[in-house]
This record gives sequence, structure tokens and C-alpha cells, in this order.
Amino acid sequence: MNWLAPRRRRTIAQRELTSLAASIGMETRSQWAPGLLAEVDQHAAAVRDILVVTGHGLGPVELADYARGVEDVARERGWRHGDDDWVSLRLAGVCLLAMADGAMASIADGDAALS
Repeated sequence: MNWLAPRRRRTIAQRELTSLAASIGMETRSQWAPGLLAEVDQHAAAVRDILVVTGHGLGPVELADYARGVEDVARERGWRHGDDDWVSLRLAGVCLLAMADGAMASIADGDAALS
């Protein structure tokens, strides 16, 4: 059943990205100030460049792994969700990439995507 592992990983990653987007408030991004949107866009471009240059893809698994790494290091240093700090902007950039690439598109299907 090795064929199932990548699909399950993708589904889990999609759920993580959806949860992250909700915790950041990505659904209200149309109400964000233009300057904030520009900052998030710059972070998205930086994340894209990092993942592409290092030979990783921009799929949900890669984006979720990157976001998890950023969060883990930040939490070790006492960071928490809330402000428009570098970490929050970076995570919003990851979510923006995921939304643009459709990495979260099949979340509503849940495990149905596995069948």
C-alpha cells in the first residue's frame, strides 16, 4: 500500500495549510491594508524562491513542511501567533502560495480525496 502514503501525506498537508490559513485570518485578506498585502506577497516570493532553488516543489507537502519548520523554530524562541511580525508574515506568504497553487483546493473533500 505504498501508493497510499503520498496521498495521505498530501491530504494531511492540505489540512495543515487550511488550519494555518484560518489561524492567520487569510479569509480577511481582501480587507488588509495594501502595505500588508505587499509584505505578504514579498514573503510568498521569498518562500517560492527558497523551495525552487533547493529543488523542492511548491505542492502542499513542501509548503506545509516549510511552514512547520518556521513555526517550530519560532516557537522555540518564544513566538506566538498574533502580531504582524516576520514569522506571521512568512506563514501568510506560505498560505498565499498554497492558495494560488490550489494546494488547499481539495480540503473540503477530506479523506474522500483518497478514494
